[in-house]
Amino acid sequence: MCALFLTGLAWSGSARPQSAGSPTRCGARPEPGEVLRRLNRLRSQGAVCHETGSRVVASPLQWSDSLAAVAAAQSRDMAELRHMRHRDMLDRGLGERLTAVGYRFSTAVENIAVGYDSLDEVVEAWLKSEGHCENMMNRAVLELGLACSDDASAPQQGEGRYWTLVLGARPRSSR
Repeated sequence: MCALFLTGLAWSGSARPQSAGSPTRCGARPEPGEVLRRLNRLRSQGAVCHETGSRVVASPLQWSDSLAAVAAAQSRDMAELRHMRHRDMLDRGLGERLTAVGYRFSTAVENIAVGYDSLDEVVEAWLKSEGHCENMMNRAVLELGLACSDDASAPQQGEGRYWTLVLGARPRSSR
């Protein structure tokens, strides 16, 4: 049985920060080492994802080229469509996209965002969102892939930058 949890930032003023950090050059795959350092530091320090909740600490994640490919394709689709959503151009959800690349999973979650210049900015935004925070701190996930893609027609740098974080775990028999 597969558990699938999807969460996304709503397209609103809060999803578009006013301040810009150091820009990240988007491509099909941000530097895996930087992504792992940032998210594993967060998971080891812990985070409080609910206003009245307790701090959750989780084990380190490993980079997955399969999850990164799914994240890259989703970021490209969103940039091309100029619309943030959890379904790709073929109207497939996360589970269908993972299956299409041959990734067997027991758990899979996805965070998306638009308008953040840097990895740190998008991670901070996801931490402020209960569902996104829960996805990043999910103890059941063991691997991740992250990508961002720029909408070339966006009027300001970073404004049309689409981010996708996919976290997953393979079934115990596949590990």
